Amino acid sequence: MTAISVTQAPRRLLRLKQVLDRTGLPKSTIYSRISAGTFPKQVPVGASVRWLESEVEEWIQLQVDARDQQATSGGIGGGIEAAPPSPRIAA
Repeated sequence: MTAISVTQAPRRLLRLKQVLDRTGLPKSTIYSRISAGTFPKQVPVGASVRWLESEVEEWIQLQVDARDQQATSGGIGGGIEAAPPSPRIAA
């Protein structure tokens, strides 16, 4: 019989709806970020998929850390002022 280590924190698997609720992202963005390698991959469970709660929480914390790093290094980009000018299309 194999002994199971109980020193690790228990892992929970989240359904897609729970991931969407926690991140505030739409489903299409979740899957496109998975494809791009910028969001945790899903775990196959039978005919469905789940996400490790710890990986989703870590991703959320990384977003907060990136925001805080930008704020301390001179401001947060990505606003209207930081957007490149729109190209003019001749009619």
